Amino acid sequence: MSTILETDTLLAVDVGSVNTRATLFDVVDGRYRMVATGRASSTAGSPLFDVREGMHMAVDELSTVTGRPLLDEAGSLILPTTTEGAGIDAFVATASAGPRPRTVLVGLMPGVSMESARRLAGSTYLNVVEEIGLLDRRREEEQIDILVAAQPDVVLMVGGTDGGASASVLRMIETVGLAVGLLSTALRPSLVFAGNRALGAAVSEYFQDRAPVTIVPNIRPSLDVEELEPARLKLSEIIRQLQAGKISGFEDLAAWSGGSMMLTADAFGRVVRYLSQVYDPDKGVLGIDVGASHVTVAAAFDGNLNLRVNSDLGLGTSMPGLMRYASIEDISRWLPGDESPGRVRDYLYNKALYPGSIPTELGDLHIEYALVRELIRAGIALSRGDWQKGAETPLLPALEPIIASGGAIARAPRPGYAALTLLDAIQPKGITTLVVDPHNLIPAVGAAAGLLPMITVQVLESGSFVSLGTAVSPVGHARQGRPVMRVRVEPEGGGEMSEGVVRFGQVVLLPLRAGEHARLTLRPESGFDVGFGGQGKAGALRVAGGALGVIIDARGRPLELSNDPAERQALNLKWLKDVGALQ
Repeated sequence: MSTILETDTLLAVDVGSVNTRATLFDVVDGRYRMVATGRASSTAGSPLFDVREGMHMAVDELSTVTGRPLLDEAGSLILPTTTEGAGIDAFVATASAGPRPRTVLVGLMPGVSMESARRLAGSTYLNVVEEIGLLDRRREEEQIDILVAAQPDVVLMVGGTDGGASASVLRMIETVGLAVGLLSTALRPSLVFAGNRALGAAVSEYFQDRAPVTIVPNIRPSLDVEELEPARLKLSEIIRQLQAGKISGFEDLAAWSGGSMMLTADAFGRVVRYLSQVYDPDKGVLGIDVGASHVTVAAAFDGNLNLRVNSDLGLGTSMPGLMRYASIEDISRWLPGDESPGRVRDYLYNKALYPGSIPTELGDLHIEYALVRELIRAGIALSRGDWQKGAETPLLPALEPIIASGGAIARAPRPGYAALTLLDAIQPKGITTLVVDPHNLIPAVGAAAGLLPMITVQVLESGSFVSLGTAVSPVGHARQGRPVMRVRVEPEGGGEMSEGVVRFGQVVLLPLRAGEHARLTLRPESGFDVGFGGQGKAGALRVAGGALGVIIDARGRPLELSNDPAERQALNLKWLKDVGALQ
């Protein structure tokens, strides 16, 4: 057992663009548990640009709740724990705050290395401002002008399979070198080469007097193999260094963490990948994090992770980016009442100006969750083309579980709001479990997993995550009110059995409390598939309860909303009542 495992106490800090969160973990009865959390407004942005202030406020709140001193008089962490019980034994930090580095992609073939470079850039916090490729028709001097005018923080160079193209790659490198030479030393970007492995030494030698270059393994070692993870980890380091150069305090977090500081999205993806290795290998795991400036989508299938950070989407400063993927009409279709397009548009832009604001009226609450639905839908649509499974079909592949994080999901006034939002936005098929991360623990346990491998398992099993329930979503369509399937729930331990017929268009809750299990028997009608091998196939399985019990979503897949506004609003209102969001 490692020293850290023996010394027990861990503090995790996550610095977001709106909130900074501090979470204390300790060993209780031999297992890691979340003890308490503290939250404060983030100070990574204007006017302070210093993450320490927000962190101090979050940690002070944590100290007040627990009665445990965590900071000394100078504002530094007490590390390790003192004999009086103050301080902590280990510290990890994650961050998603800060400006996205301006990035230029330089590569060869648009459908091969450049496509991989786009996926790599999309998996982390980069802002791609220009692309230059082998088939670029602009003259070399124009390409040089473009590189200089872009003033990039990062230039990502790719191209050539291992042992493949070399002359064309070197010509591309020379173009970058000429452009970098025209920039002042202070403006020279970080250079990353992720191409033909055989050219690594030549690239390093070429740039040695111009700018530092980082050589990482080829992201496209062969035409049919893509390896993004090593390059993404190196880019994460570069992004953290660039953040530290623009925002004070990151260097302290990195020093206290002893190298365990991660980008929030990387830590989030690490947990989703782990879950895909321990859950049903025939299903994937989906993680959604709706932040103020990013929507992160992590999908993993049997240990293979696809991670996308959508920096032009978010329930805050990035809110206007949603208008590139959804219209006001798309947003309004989820509302249970008649709201003018102007009011919906005003709420959207006010949210961008004041990302920390929360809805104060019921109408505002419904607009906010309509926005969350479209943000999730857009994030998945942008991500799923790269998924290992299900990219070729309109419906998502089978998923177990689905985990959602983010302030709007976590602070839902009733569990029904979160559940219906996820069902509407993701439209899962078959049988899955809906899980919410109300305390923003996923980044913390993801970052801590490198130091404390057991913390991920033990915290996930500790009850700190909220299961909304097992969701059953039959695939098929019928007339409103037609029987879809017969359902029976037999609780273990002799609880009261419930059964009945579910009709098309209904969302039905069957009672099964969190921590309880039951035998669920499903007998779908012909034309409906619940995941037992085809349409009309019946079956039974053991399910776990949750905040809402067992959720039967018999609205069909894909979900089709009425074109008649009055009918659509009436159904939206009915479904909110069905899941207990409205009384």
